[in-house]
Amino acid sequence: MASGDSMMTTVPVKENLIILLRETPFFHRSAVEKKRVKELGPDCPDLKISQQTTDRGRTYTRSFSSKLYGKWNWLAGCTVGNAFFCFPCVLFQSPGTEMLWTTTGMKDLKYFTEKAKKHECSRSHLDNSLKLHLFGRLSIAEQLNEGYRIGIRKHNEEVTKNRHILSRIIDCIKFCGVFELALRGHDESESSDNPGIFCGLVDFVASLDNALEEHLENATVFKGTSKTVQNELLDCMLSVVREQIIKEAQKSDFLSIQADETMDISTQNQLVLVLRYIDDRNTAYDGASVMRGAISGVQRIIQDEYPNAHYIHCYAHQLNLIMQQATSHISRNFFF
Repeated sequence: MASGDSMMTTVPVKENLIILLRETPFFHRSAVEKKRVKELGPDCPDLKISQQTTDRGRTYTRSFSSKLYGKWNWLAGCTVGNAFFCFPCVLFQSPGTEMLWTTTGMKDLKYFTEKAKKHECSRSHLDNSLKLHLFGRLSIAEQLNEGYRIGIRKHNEEVTKNRHILSRIIDCIKFCGVFELALRGHDESESSDNPGIFCGLVDFVASLDNALEEHLENATVFKGTSKTVQNELLDCMLSVVREQIIKEAQKSDFLSIQADETMDISTQNQLVLVLRYIDDRNTAYDGASVMRGAISGVQRIIQDEYPNAHYIHCYAHQLNLIMQQATSHISRNFFF
C-alpha cells in the first residue's frame, strides 16, 4: 500500500441505539433482530448534559454521570438528543406509557431521581419490563400448549396405527367372505396346527406387514382375532351394507319388495325380504328364463339401458336349486 493511501474501517452500527429503535419500531423487526436487541440491552453512551440551577442565591451545576446507568438498569441514553430513555418502554410501548421516556427523552437532572422512581413504579413500565424479560422464553401457557400438542400428536399416531391394524383384520374377513370361506377352525389356539382360514390368513398378512406383526406379538388387551371381535366386525359390516342398501333404495326411481319364504333343515320357515331396485351397478333376478335370459330376457332389456347393471341370481333359492339339480341326477333314493 502506498504511503499516501489510507485504510478504511467500517464501524458496525449497534442495533440497540434509541434513534434506530424509534425509526424502526421493535414490533416491525424480525425475530432474529429482536433477539439481538434484547441481548445487547440498553445503550449507555456518555451524554453531554449540563444543567445550572439557582437555589437560595447559590448556583449549582449538574452534569451527566454514568453512575445513573448502574442505578437504573432500564435506562438508555441517546447522543442525538442528549436525553435519557426507558429501554423496555421504547421497545414495547404498552398503553399508558409516558412519552417523556419514549419520545421526548428525559433531560431534567434536577428532578431526574424523582421522575425515575415514579416511572419505575408505573403500570406501563412494569408491563413493558415483564414483556422484555419474557421475550424469547416459553411461558407456562405455551409450555402447557406444547405438551398438549405433543399429547395430541402421539394420540393421533396411535389412532392411525390402530386403524391400520384393524383395516388389515377387516380385509382378511372380507377375503373370506368374497370366496365364501369359513372364518373359524375347530381349534383357534396358538398351538393349533389348523386354527382356521381367518387366523391363518391374519398370520400370513402379518408376515408381510411389520405393524400388524408387532401388534400380534405385543398386544395384551386387544388382539383382534378372537371370535367375539370377528362377530362384532361382521355385525358392523352388515350395518354398513344395510345403510348402503337403504341409501340406494331411497335414490332409486323404481322399487319393489318381494317376500320369499323357504324352509331350513330344521323345518323352520325363514322369511326373506327382497328389495328390487335399479342402480348404476347391479340388479337381482330369479332363475326363470324370462328373467335371466341373456338375449331376450329382462336382464338383457335392463342392460341395454344400464350397461353396468350386472346379472345377479337371487340368493333366496340358490340352495334349493342346487339340491334339486343334485338329486335329479341321482337315480337311487337315499332319503328316508
